[in-house]
Amino acid sequence: MRSRARSGTAGSDAARLASSVQRLQAEVDGLRRAQRGRAVIEQAKGLLVGRLGCTPDEAFTHLSQISQRSNMRVAEVAAGLLGIAAPMPEPTAPVTDDEVFQPDRYVRRATTCTTESGEAAPAVSLLPEEITARYHLTCAALGSADDPTCLAELAWSEGLRQLGVTAVLFGVLEPDGAVRLVSTYGLPKGLASAWQRVPSNLNVAFLRAVRDGRPLWIDRKRAEELGFELLGAGDLRACLPLRDNNRTFGVASVLWAEGTPPEADSRAYVAAIAEACGRRLSQLLRQGGAAPVVSPAAHWVEAVLETLPGSFALLAPVRDDEGRVVDFRFDRCSPEAMDAAGRTAEQICGRRMLDLHPYATTNGIFQGYVQALETGEPFHLPPTATSVMTSHGRLPVVLSSRASRFGDGLLAHWRYHDDEQRMAAHLERLQRAADAGWSEWDFVTGETTWSAQTYRILYRDPARGPVKLSALPRYVAPEEAASLTAAIHRLTRAGEPFDVTLPLHRGGEASSVRIVADPVTAHDGRVVAVHAALHRIGTLPDGASEAPADEQPPRRASDPR
Repeated sequence: MRSRARSGTAGSDAARLASSVQRLQAEVDGLRRAQRGRAVIEQAKGLLVGRLGCTPDEAFTHLSQISQRSNMRVAEVAAGLLGIAAPMPEPTAPVTDDEVFQPDRYVRRATTCTTESGEAAPAVSLLPEEITARYHLTCAALGSADDPTCLAELAWSEGLRQLGVTAVLFGVLEPDGAVRLVSTYGLPKGLASAWQRVPSNLNVAFLRAVRDGRPLWIDRKRAEELGFELLGAGDLRACLPLRDNNRTFGVASVLWAEGTPPEADSRAYVAAIAEACGRRLSQLLRQGGAAPVVSPAAHWVEAVLETLPGSFALLAPVRDDEGRVVDFRFDRCSPEAMDAAGRTAEQICGRRMLDLHPYATTNGIFQGYVQALETGEPFHLPPTATSVMTSHGRLPVVLSSRASRFGDGLLAHWRYHDDEQRMAAHLERLQRAADAGWSEWDFVTGETTWSAQTYRILYRDPARGPVKLSALPRYVAPEEAASLTAAIHRLTRAGEPFDVTLPLHRGGEASSVRIVADPVTAHDGRVVAVHAALHRIGTLPDGASEAPADEQPPRRASDPR
């Protein structure tokens, strides 16, 4: 009996705890809703005080009376009054983080919606002032969100459910073009988990909107005709790119269970809600205090570019009305970025590629970039002779470039090889003038590299290639070969550098060669390579390049040549 009594007590305690949690949650939700509308109500009270000359309490009484007669919440009435009294003009510049409300963009038609219980709610005639109110309330609600995961629910509850929307999801772009879902509402949890990361190679409707940078309104029948896979149930959906500083960084997908595509004014309203959600999501991602999600490429690539030497840039595609890529814009550049005309990173950023480099359409770079963006396959242009436009006219250069898809754009690298070629030519001339050369022996890879002048000093045909370090004593007089062999042993075994001058045994001329060699050691002290410089002391006969055949020592089976 006691056991049953304890069991019953435990069950009642659990029920009371659950009831308390539900009650507290309801109170918290009520406080949140009240807080969201409080700022709007205070602004409306100030408007009435200024217009009617009444007190703040009388202004609130006016709002309450209008609320009762119109069967609307006081906050909705307040925001509606603000929208009627102070409509914003049509903006002439792109919308920024400062909200610009355009009443003529939004819905004026009656719409049927459903309640959370699934019952049909009365149709509401969405007049401009009511849409103004709903838009302001949605923005206020989004501004109170401190985590991306609640954005989709707020967008639905405050701004979209009256239009019959059944589900909302938001995703952000990853550097490889995939989309990671960061906020969903109305989507089954199992489905949302399975599609947490959508690879860029899938034919999913909202990925197309991201790639094209344009809204996509599509029903299930049309999606099947185009081969699109739709995420979630429902016959109709809107896929809307989310943008920040004119860059697509994510996507919103709004789903309807059934119905015909909305008319233009309804689409504009849905797009405006998506824009507001995108701005708040962008802010949360930048703050870094949100739930662990992958930030859009454009938000953190700056830190990567800051560490890269040379010329790198994040390119954003510029599209025409049909969605075709017609140019690329330099969004962000590495600090050392510079083009052949001498423009620095600050002078390049924000400019269009074809404005700065029209030759890119003739040397394959522009076409290669477009293909890399569309297919995801990296582009590589080997060192290629081309020309660039400068203030002094056309300048011939040798250019190489690489590009890979990064988010909705490209991460590109370019390099001019003319300076390297000039430096190599200068070094070659200096070696000939000083009759000096260099050699490298890599014991890890087994590779040996000689400069052109080293072949001349030792009278060896370059077509035969260099010789191993152990064979070098054969190129000096026989009486000095033993001392050079000993020096090489001390160098390779004990890591002792040497600087010796020895008579040559090549070319039939009396001359000497000075050899300065240094070891390259690994962390454990092993000699892994040898770098040497050679300087001939004497006169090189004109045209001499190889010892006469009768002066070359006979080749033995063990000859390392």
